[in-house]
Amino acid sequence: MRIIYLLAVTSFILVVTSCMEQRSKKAVKTEKKEYTPLVIKPDVVERITMNDSVRNALVIRGREVSIKAKKALKYELQKAVKKHGLEYAISFCSERAQEIMDSIGQAEQVMVKRLAKKNRNPNNEMSENISNLYKSFVIQSLNSNRVPAQIGWDNDGRPVYYKVFYTDALCLNCHGNPGTDIDPKVAEKIARLYPDDKAINFEVGHPRGMWAVTFPEYMVVKVDKGGVFQ
Repeated sequence: MRIIYLLAVTSFILVVTSCMEQRSKKAVKTEKKEYTPLVIKPDVVERITMNDSVRNALVIRGREVSIKAKKALKYELQKAVKKHGLEYAISFCSERAQEIMDSIGQAEQVMVKRLAKKNRNPNNEMSENISNLYKSFVIQSLNSNRVPAQIGWDNDGRPVYYKVFYTDALCLNCHGNPGTDIDPKVAEKIARLYPDDKAINFEVGHPRGMWAVTFPEYMVVKVDKGGVFQ
C-alpha cells in the first residue's frame, strides 16, 4: 500500500513539474515573439508624378494618419500606466505599440512606423538614407521649434511621409535621464527587455525620432523638382 502511495505522489509531482515547464516554455516563447511587418498590397497601384500639388496632398494625409496613430498610442499608454504602473508600460510598448499602429495602417491602407536613430526597439532602426534625412531634420530643429514634413519614396517607388516627433513630459519617464527621470525599477525592466537600448537622455522638446507613413497605392514614376526629398 505504501508503494502505491509513493508511486501516486511521484506521478503527481511529475505532472505538476511538466505543466510548470510547459508554462515556462510558453512564457519564453511569448517574450521572443518576432514582429512581422504589416504589408498592404492594393489591387491597383496608381503611377504618379511627384509635384508640389501631389506632395501637399500626401503631407495632409500623412499628417492625419500620424496624428491618429499618436493619439491611439498615447491613450492606450496612459491607460496602461494608470492601471498597472510604469513598469507595465514598458512591456505594453514592447508588445502592443506596433500592433496599434498596424491597426491604424490596416484601416487607412498605409504602413505606419516610428523610426529612431537612438532607438529602443530594433524594429525602429533607421537605414543609412533615412538617418541622413533625420540628421537634416535635427539640424533644422536647432534653428526652429518645428520642422516641416517631407515626402520621399522607398526603393519600390512608394511615397513615404516623414515627420519628426518630439519628446514630451510623459516620455521622460522612460526616455529621460536614468536616476533622475527614470525610476530604477523601470530602468531595470528596460534593460531586461531591450539590452541594446539607446533611447535615453532625452529632454522635453528634443527630436526623438520620425513618423514614416508609406502609401502603397502609389508609385512615383516622374519627379518635378520643388521641395521634394529624394
